[in-house]
Amino acid sequence: MLKPIGLIEGHYECRALDDTLPVFTELLAMEIVERRTDQATVKHPNTDWRLVVHESGAGAPEKTFDNHYGFRVASHGEVEAAWNYLEANKQKYRIDKITKPQSAHFAYSVYFHEPGGNHLEIEYYNPGSALHGRSHTAGHWQMALTEKEFPGRGYFPQALTHGTLQCDDLAKSKEFLIGVLGLEQAGGMSDRTIYVKHPATPWYIVLLPRKPRQYLAPVNRLTLQLATAVEVEQAHSEFTSKRNSLGLNDIENIERADGKVSFIFSDLDKNWWELTANG
Repeated sequence: MLKPIGLIEGHYECRALDDTLPVFTELLAMEIVERRTDQATVKHPNTDWRLVVHESGAGAPEKTFDNHYGFRVASHGEVEAAWNYLEANKQKYRIDKITKPQSAHFAYSVYFHEPGGNHLEIEYYNPGSALHGRSHTAGHWQMALTEKEFPGRGYFPQALTHGTLQCDDLAKSKEFLIGVLGLEQAGGMSDRTIYVKHPATPWYIVLLPRKPRQYLAPVNRLTLQLATAVEVEQAHSEFTSKRNSLGLNDIENIERADGKVSFIFSDLDKNWWELTANG
């Protein structure tokens, strides 16, 4: 089993950075920490997990409703306020498919579709849910954003809390993510969903079994950090030798760039992951 020191990044494909980045910064309180020609890294001030946003052009495919990232507010009423603000500003940000606030999986949420071809969620969880075995619902921030930091909207995205993945076989996926990748279960509902996360941090991934389902390109992936470059190299060697028994679909070559060693691979559900370390 791997021993990652963190689940550090999600990678997110869009059509045009100029269209998608304002959605993150002006509607979801994210900050741009780096921007290149066709790639930008955004981060919420209360969340160490980063999103690397890749510009793939007009041909970037539509992602299904299940493949989304979620942001949490601190009260039930803020979901209503977010819905009102999204409706009032949908032309400015070119967003559509805005759902009315709805309850699902113990959350109260609004979902919307941004012009890059992706869905996003603004959610509220009653913190008491954490007392019933749903650790993913516990607080994801220590210092709350206020009107001063995020004025004029009536809601305050307090954290980037989760990403979602479709899968083919929930039981096998759970076994791989926990038994091989070293994540832990943070909640879920038997055969309907599971939530997994790194033991040291609160943000999490929701796995949803779907048939039929959409298979995403490598640019849509999640990044686990290992402690050393040697561990990345050992993982690559072991994954290559045990590819069939682990059910892996693809393993790319190791890359060394920008002071990091990494490789990406496609798991038994054809979801893409990256292992990286400084080195």
